Amino acid sequence: MRYVRVFVDDDAKRRFQDCEIEFSRAVFAPLAPPLDVAQAQPAREVLFVDFEAGWTDDAHLAPQRQWMFIMTGRGQTSASGEVRAWKAGQMFFLEDTTFPGHGTTIFEDATMGVVRL
Repeated sequence: MRYVRVFVDDDAKRRFQDCEIEFSRAVFAPLAPPLDVAQAQPAREVLFVDFEAGWTDDAHLAPQRQWMFIMTGRGQTSASGEVRAWKAGQMFFLEDTTFPGHGTTIFEDATMGVVRL
């Protein structure tokens, strides 16, 4: 499963990186047949955020390392001049908690699930 990592590199530039989550066959629910399961990751809290169409900013920091799961809507995120369009069903892993951050524009009302680490 693919996701986009947003981070600040060693030169203090915000960057995108295309990443992949690997799955392996395992028993997820006892007594049920095995499934493909990704390695568990610790999480601290889960929340949901609604964005209205037209919401935009040039740059903001991720408040902490977090997964963003796009549940509904469309928009785009920019980092150091690169722009990534996104839509429901995609996910980002945000690690750019220091300057310069990333920018976001919402084209269509969006709801995102957030898992903070």
